[in-house]
Amino acid sequence: MRCSFAARRLVRTVAAITLTALLTASCAEHVYQSGTYSAVTDTPRFTEDWFAAARAGRTDIVQALIDAHFPLETTTPEGYTALILSAYDNHPETLKALLGAGANACAADRNGNTALMGALFKGETNIATMLLDTHCAIDQTNNAGETALSFAALFGRLDMVPVLVAHGANANHVDARGGTALQMAIAQHNPAAEQALRRVGATQ
Repeated sequence: MRCSFAARRLVRTVAAITLTALLTASCAEHVYQSGTYSAVTDTPRFTEDWFAAARAGRTDIVQALIDAHFPLETTTPEGYTALILSAYDNHPETLKALLGAGANACAADRNGNTALMGALFKGETNIATMLLDTHCAIDQTNNAGETALSFAALFGRLDMVPVLVAHGANANHVDARGGTALQMAIAQHNPAAEQALRRVGATQ
């Protein structure tokens, strides 16, 4: 019986973690005999597995690397952390594992976009709701001066608009171009977003 793709990926991390709980019996002959290691000592070697597991929602692999002390804030060239990737790809259990390990929910990619912004962009409101329970500033901005509320309004996640405002979001926040979410909604002829913003106190 052939090893699964996920199992073959796990074999590459044997120098850092205990694999016997993660591999099927049919793949056991590929595991080093020593089997157990206490810590990641060569971070670059395991970076690909870390990000692949976060994208795929493989909480078992993520947790194993967490337990082996893999650096939580390692980023891709685009500035994505594992937490951002798990949020963007809608993997709540993986996100919980990362949050529980102390991963920074406020981290932003190279464009300044956070996990919360990414979840709102994708429409993953369950993930967005989880991230609202973190300590991050609700009006944290990206490089364009946009906030999570801007994302919710302009990408049609209108059910999240009152939720964000209830958490302290400023409905009249001015972005780096000097505009507000309400002004953008009006300019884009988006009456639903305009109404949603006015209902929560947007006036400009």
